[in-house]
Order: sequence, then C-alpha cells, then structure tokens
Amino acid sequence: MHKRVSRSSEAYSRLRERITTGQLPPGSVVSEAALAKDLGLSRTPIGEALRRLSHEGLVEQVPRYGTIVREVSSSELVELFEIREALEGMAASKAAERISPEALGELGSLCDSIEAEVACATAANSLRLDGESLRRFLAADMAFHMLIIASAGNRRLTDLIENTRSISSMFNARRGEHSVERIRNANTAHRSIVEALSARDSDAAQRLVVNHIRTSREQSLQQRENGSPVRLGTINLPDFVRQDLPGA
Repeated sequence: MHKRVSRSSEAYSRLRERITTGQLPPGSVVSEAALAKDLGLSRTPIGEALRRLSHEGLVEQVPRYGTIVREVSSSELVELFEIREALEGMAASKAAERISPEALGELGSLCDSIEAEVACATAANSLRLDGESLRRFLAADMAFHMLIIASAGNRRLTDLIENTRSISSMFNARRGEHSVERIRNANTAHRSIVEALSARDSDAAQRLVVNHIRTSREQSLQQRENGSPVRLGTINLPDFVRQDLPGA
C-alpha cells in the first residue's frame, strides 16, 4: 500500500510540474497510457494522479473523450489572484515572524537564479525568456513563493494557497514567453520581500507580497487581452501526449 501511495504521489508531482511549467499547456489532451510509458509507471498511479489534479481544477476529465488540461477564464484568473493576495499576504506576515535563516538564504539563492536567467537573456540580446529558460524561471518563482508560504508554519494555509498558485501559474506558462523587463521587475520585488522578511517586518512583508501579486495579475490580464487563446487541436503536443489520441 505504501509503495502504491508513493507512486501515486510521484505521478501527481511530476504531472503537476508539467502542467504548471507549461510542458502540458491548456488544451492538451492527456493520454494515461502514453504518460504511464513516459514516466515509467503503471496506469493506476497515473489515473489516481489525474483524478487528484481534476479535483484541484488543473485538468478536466471529459466522459468518452479523455482528460484535458484546463483553460482558465479571465474571470477565474481574477478570482484566483484575489485569493492569492489575501492568503499569501497573510502567509508573508506570519513568515516574517517565523522564517529560518536557512530559508532566507534559499530565498536569496532563488533570486540569484532568476537574475542569472535575466543576465543570460540580456547577454544574448533577447528581450524575452522562453523554452527551458522560461521553465527555469517559472520553477524558481514558484519555489520562492512556496518557501515563504511554508515558512508561515500553517499547513492548512499552505494547502489552500498551493492550489490557487498552481492554476494561476498555468496561464503564465501558457503564454510561452515572458519579457526580460517583467522578470527583472519581479525579481526586484522578490529582493524587497526578502529584505522585509530578514528585518522581521510583518507589515512590510505582507504589503510587498500583495503589491507583487497585484502587479502580476494586471500584467497577466493585459497580456491575455493582447494575445490569442490556445484552442484544442492548435497546440504542439509532446509525443507522450500525442499517442493514443483519436486520429493520431
């Protein structure tokens, strides 16, 4: 039983990462058989992971068709960001009281990692991050926020926030690129948040996190208005998703 739970958790973590980093973009039709083969697992833990992801709102299981990575509407995106402002602001306030020196050091390292991605893009005269560089940024950004949340020391709060962050992160990954300027500004905000946490300033930490999330919301909505939505069948699916699809 323990081994089964472990494999199910492994499948869940790996699928969730692929969705939130854009490797499985909204609109992707997910094949249990192909994923099982790609991840080296049986179909049972894959099915359990997909049901869990469906419960969280990351995928939708359509009868007689399959499992599809969800497309987030603009109204839902606004609601998710509003929830993030309230919950992550609270978490930052608590984290300022409880965060460890080790966690502060890790936050600084994550900022350094993001800065390195910006430096590489700048050196290449690129105005945007995409592909692997974008995935590394998204992973570091997610880790930064989740470490602050974990440092609040409230397990229920962490569980609530983790779901809303996952769904809103799907939209960031869906765009397929981020401007270097936006990432540089986001990391400047990150550095300010770390300074407030280091100073044990709960009010400043909460205010800075809320402002950071609010800025991200406005940028995301503006970029959605300027872009075109992804439609099912118009995206380039990885081979392990393409397999076993109707007509594939």
